[in-house]
Amino acid sequence: MRSTLTRGAATALLPTLGMLVLAGCGGDDTGSSGTPSPSAPASTPTSTLPTNTPTPGSPNTSSPSNTADPSGETADVKIDVTVANGKVNPSGATIKVKAGQTVLVTALSDADEELHIHGYDKELELAPGKPASVKFTANMKGTFEVETHKSGKLVAKLVVS
Repeated sequence: MRSTLTRGAATALLPTLGMLVLAGCGGDDTGSSGTPSPSAPASTPTSTLPTNTPTPGSPNTSSPSNTADPSGETADVKIDVTVANGKVNPSGATIKVKAGQTVLVTALSDADEELHIHGYDKELELAPGKPASVKFTANMKGTFEVETHKSGKLVAKLVVS
């Protein structure tokens, strides 16, 4: 009986021990003066917002998450569009949205351009270096193309289900 209790106690403590070991791998907490900076108590949760930085060739989108745009707008799905050197990013990506979710499209271009979300009749006039955005509720089901009008590039297919 005693060995069962010891084995059970050891099994229960293993996850805690693992967390302590991992917590020690965080690096040193010294400031620029070389003195340790105060750290938060172990029970205080910390969080880091995702950067949503795309890798080259991948769509620059976020999953539904109620993320905030730097302009202060929030949406269930955020789509960041870049038009540069005649190319668009994302390029032909499929973006899935559930009916009723809010969608925020933010675009930045290096040339005069128009971005159009078909079916929802949302249009952004893009001027070089000036970000533009539009927010809407995806309340119609189907597949809707997001494209540039002047250059005729397919940015994405918005699939609302």
